[in-house]
Amino acid sequence: MNPILRTISEYRDAFSNFTPNAKRFLAGNALVWIASNLVQLLFNLYLKEAGYAEGAIGALLSTRALGSALVALPASLFIARIAPERMLPAGAFLTAAAYAGQALLPSGGVAASVLASGAFSTIFQVSAGPFFMRNSGEKERLLLFSLNGALSMLTGVVGSLLGGLARDLLAPALGDGLLAYRIALLAGTAFAAAAALPFARIDEGPAKPPSGLAGPGPGRGAAPLPEAVPAALTAAPPAEAEPPVSLYVRLLLPGFLTGMGAGLTIPYLNLYFKNVFFLTDSAIGGIVAAGQVATFIGMMAGPGIARRMGKPELVFWSQALSVPFILVLTWVRALPLVALAFLARQTLMNMSTPVSDAFGLGLVPPRRHHLLNALRMLNWTGSWMVAARVSGVLIEKSGFEASFVLTAALYTVSTALYGVFFVGKGKPGSVAPSS
Repeated sequence: MNPILRTISEYRDAFSNFTPNAKRFLAGNALVWIASNLVQLLFNLYLKEAGYAEGAIGALLSTRALGSALVALPASLFIARIAPERMLPAGAFLTAAAYAGQALLPSGGVAASVLASGAFSTIFQVSAGPFFMRNSGEKERLLLFSLNGALSMLTGVVGSLLGGLARDLLAPALGDGLLAYRIALLAGTAFAAAAALPFARIDEGPAKPPSGLAGPGPGRGAAPLPEAVPAALTAAPPAEAEPPVSLYVRLLLPGFLTGMGAGLTIPYLNLYFKNVFFLTDSAIGGIVAAGQVATFIGMMAGPGIARRMGKPELVFWSQALSVPFILVLTWVRALPLVALAFLARQTLMNMSTPVSDAFGLGLVPPRRHHLLNALRMLNWTGSWMVAARVSGVLIEKSGFEASFVLTAALYTVSTALYGVFFVGKGKPGSVAPSS
């Protein structure tokens, strides 16, 4: 069978085995991501229109990461004890309110709203991994993680295109570019609020176990099976055992360096296209959307590639191959080549993220899923927060080149460490591909 048709068939069959809870979570997440991508595309362009310098924009973006870092661990521990049908709808409404504050409040209120948006949106991120582990069976688990990641890209297309087009259409009609940004940003508020509807339909009571699992956990839906991994990778320990601290270090350190590199560059890519190539907001939205489509395809293909070469090998090689494309963004000034490099970098760097998430959670027992998810979130946002603050000042003073070079260096070290920690510890394919 054609590989594309085989992948489509595989996801179709897996989707039929997803629990209703998993499908409702996916629907709510899709609406949250539309809102998030719309706001992320327009917000720092809005700040630039309002007269903020890059250093001040960096300070605000780091405030969002600060909000996320402050609540990642408490939210994870809290969510582990509170039913998601109560927590997730509230998170959707609070995120919507924070987005509205970013668009409507004066400067002091904007900072508070950015902090709040980072805090409230973290609820969905720290919930997803443990929720999917609990509400999926061994057969479809990796596909569920990958589909969730792919949907984040596909819905990002909607958010990016909608945001860019809305602002460019509203600005001449209203004769006020700043007001056009505010109205377009409010569309993100509407999508975030709408996410409360599917989240509210989640029922975390006993459910029919997917994929022929033995039975549901007490009052919490289907109980997941630990991921089968090579013994050399420290397979998921029994419930009474505690994972060694060294395992957490190996799982977190590469992500810290990747988050640092991402914070130096990713928040400013829309400003990069605007300042260096003088593109309109809708053109920037189109490039970002194209990158999300490419990443969607990559994420959908990830499980099949991981089956052939192994999960850690996929993570290592996809990230390693992305680094040269960052350097194209650094030094090349031909827009077609830069756009292609942007698409390649984004696809390669992100296509293995769901595989990496499922792999990491499979190395710890179920009772530590929330803790690991929170630590990873805190790890990422903490490094992003520092880097985004530093990079804003760096870009304001000397342009984008230094930030891009530092990003490439940090990604290289991160990928090398991941390879040392996990690659080659077992035969390709010995990691269970469907867990």
